Amino acid sequence: MQNSLSVDERLEAQFSSWDIAPAAEIPELLFALRTHGTTITLFKDQVQQAVTAQVTQLEAKSIQLTLQKNYQLGSNPFQFGGKVLCVGYGKDYSISFVANASAADVDTIEVSYPTAVRIRKGRMHERFPLKVPVSVQWDKNTHEVIFGGVMDISLGGFLGGMNVATFNDSTRTFHRGEKGKITLIKVDGQQWVGSAELRRADIITADNRDPNDIIGPINGFFLLGFSFLFNGPEDTLSLEKFLEGTLEID
Repeated sequence: MQNSLSVDERLEAQFSSWDIAPAAEIPELLFALRTHGTTITLFKDQVQQAVTAQVTQLEAKSIQLTLQKNYQLGSNPFQFGGKVLCVGYGKDYSISFVANASAADVDTIEVSYPTAVRIRKGRMHERFPLKVPVSVQWDKNTHEVIFGGVMDISLGGFLGGMNVATFNDSTRTFHRGEKGKITLIKVDGQQWVGSAELRRADIITADNRDPNDIIGPINGFFLLGFSFLFNGPEDTLSLEKFLEGTLEID
């Protein structure tokens, strides 16, 4: 299995296509997070488990968040600070930004005020952040198996899907419409087996260069977009049951 993505890699993989919010709108966006009680998902380098929190206080140069009890008790993963990716999924829009964590205690974390916020509006289907990591194995064909990490999941009946990040070793080729068996794997070993179709494959380079400008091997990873293929309602129900306790759903 691949190692966990770093904060910077996750930001580029999942949010590179989002719009940059005008600087003047950042205070209003952050205030809305606090007012609406939006759940914020936090990702940190070297921390396997995503943590969720809520904005409780806005200061001139920092934001205070109250952590929810979804991490190992007695081991606040942010107590030593570090770079943190913050993602908030709202009903009308979603935002993401990177900040530096400091002054954490048992239940709270303080992060620096973001200098840039990415925003996405008008989602076709509700996308849900993950409370715990979920890995995926895609049996692309009889000779190749792809391993990756699930970035987010959308549930829309027969139109549900997911985004998956997998490292690029310069030998793989992906084509829209490829189908195969997928196995979702929770950290506790539970699995869900189904089928999916590849809808898109974007190369994300490590240094953000255009892949077409690079001669030779490309260092980076692929962001793969899948649509789930369900044979009937029972497949949808089994996936929803597998995802219970895994997705952050209001």
